[in-house]
Amino acid sequence: MLGFVFVLFLLAACGGVLMLLLIAAGKNYPQWLGTGHGVFALVCLCALFVVNLLGETATPAAAWWALGVFVAGFIGGMLLFRYLYKGRATVPLVLLHGGLNTLGLVLLYNAAF
Repeated sequence: MLGFVFVLFLLAACGGVLMLLLIAAGKNYPQWLGTGHGVFALVCLCALFVVNLLGETATPAAAWWALGVFVAGFIGGMLLFRYLYKGRATVPLVLLHGGLNTLGLVLLYNAAF
């Protein structure tokens, strides 16, 4: 199940990379893309939490660390792009958000495979 959740997070990351490319190109991305990325990431977080709970003692510690990192990245993304810099996302901020979530992906990959 951790492998499936990893794939879900990869899909969410693809949406983030698409938005990064649009920002870097100087184009505005549609609001639904940012909202969809955030909602899908929240679904991924819930799925990871449930999978970690269902694994009980067999759940690797890296999966719990990945959850913590993803939660931090989600909260950071919400604060940065939904409230503080709404409509004004810059490449360095997006890279900061994406870098943190990339760490979560690496941790989840290590736990899943």
